[in-house]
Amino acid sequence: MNKILILFIFSQIAFAQKTIVKTSLHFSGKIDKYPIEMTIEFIQGQDSVSGSYYYLKNSKDMPIFTKGTYKAGQIKLDETTYTATKKGNVPAKTGSFVLQLDNEHKLSGIWQNVKKDKKFDATLTCLEDLSVFNPKNYTYKLNPHKGKAENMNGELADNFLISKLDIFNAKKEKMQTLSGFNKAIYEKDVAVELEDLNFDGLLDIKIPIYFPDRIKYDGGFLYFIYDKTKKQFIRNTKLEELEYLHFDQKSKEFIKYEADGSGNETDSYYKWSNNNFYLIKKVESFEDSDKTTYTEYEIKNNKSVKVKQYQK
Repeated sequence: MNKILILFIFSQIAFAQKTIVKTSLHFSGKIDKYPIEMTIEFIQGQDSVSGSYYYLKNSKDMPIFTKGTYKAGQIKLDETTYTATKKGNVPAKTGSFVLQLDNEHKLSGIWQNVKKDKKFDATLTCLEDLSVFNPKNYTYKLNPHKGKAENMNGELADNFLISKLDIFNAKKEKMQTLSGFNKAIYEKDVAVELEDLNFDGLLDIKIPIYFPDRIKYDGGFLYFIYDKTKKQFIRNTKLEELEYLHFDQKSKEFIKYEADGSGNETDSYYKWSNNNFYLIKKVESFEDSDKTTYTEYEIKNNKSVKVKQYQK
């Protein structure tokens, strides 16, 4: 009876939850003669894919969003564009892709408009080097468990926590364990995301985490950069201090967006140099001003040095 009780209690503390693995791959190529950049997000073990693309000539426009399936090397995507109106952004289906992903991770196929009376060849090349680290050859297991974390009232409350990530190869051999943390996650949201975070062409790891003691900005990531020489993922706590970030493969910059909900907004842009990153630009808008403030920085002696500030 005591053994049954112990097993029951343990089952309430730890639970079996499959780790969701998302991989963002970036492609560069053309539809007919028109250069495009495309991102596709794959979910390990699932057929569904999603992403976006844009034409380089119109890169400042809103991206064209895509959603579809990936089966037996074939990717089918339906695209949706949005038109700004007084009632908000109105979606419209404008076309579709049928693409084949080959062993060299190149895409080739056709794009056609929604009426299917126009078809163009589409060819794209993957920007990540998957010969060094290909996520499909590995499995990933987080260890979610129930524990205590501080809430907004400063009290310890029940939460789901993670403290390590195990990475296994195709032979089920453990290749690496990422540990040294004990962080809250959104309820049973057990996920690992792979993306090139430092723009070296290799996939890195980010793990979504939750800050239960906050109302605003209550989420961030643990970041791990892949070291090609060591063939290991190395935790980057300096990146984690910035919490939630957007990585722009086109500009090779990453951005932290901040807004207080009252019209005060700050976009901070960072660039990598010699395995470190530096602030290179700030764009600030204030509720009591109709002008935007721009501050530019240069990297000097391993520091971000302000060189210019202006408004417009």
